[in-house]
Amino acid sequence: MKLERITDTADAVFNSLYSLYEASFPEKERRSREMLTRLMSEEKRMSFCAIVDNAGKVLGLLCYWDLGGFNYLEHLAVFPEMRGHGIGHELLDLVHAELDCLTVLEAEPADLDEIAARRIGFYERNGFHVADKDYIQPPYNKGGESFPLWILADRPVSAEDMKKVKDTLVREIYVSRYE
Repeated sequence: MKLERITDTADAVFNSLYSLYEASFPEKERRSREMLTRLMSEEKRMSFCAIVDNAGKVLGLLCYWDLGGFNYLEHLAVFPEMRGHGIGHELLDLVHAELDCLTVLEAEPADLDEIAARRIGFYERNGFHVADKDYIQPPYNKGGESFPLWILADRPVSAEDMKKVKDTLVREIYVSRYE
């Protein structure tokens, strides 16, 4: 398995991955096509990648940011017909091997519903732990809503470092930065 960075939004692979992105994440948890397209061409810290198997088949997408002292996994999705085959586990193993500093992600609180609880369990089985339950994700889109999420990390994080992570996410990732 490997990650192939997508930079051409006219590419058929991008269109397929964007359809998966729209189907996998509610509108409040994703960027508009226009904003994503702009970020892909202008923001060098962001990587929008196809997850590709050894035979060249596209399995899903991973969007992540290199934010200096840590990496932020923004979106991870596998095509529905490929789920349940260990792709997410294999991908997170690859992420741990290739991204050599703190890696964080956001997820809905486990007490929200059964799906959220299973998602948290998946990440915990794959080397992440809940590092912060007191986080409000700013909106992705102008006029959008903020909502509570948990931050998970792949290694222990001090309270001081978690504050820096949260401040960086709010300052560098969300709508106010890209209006």
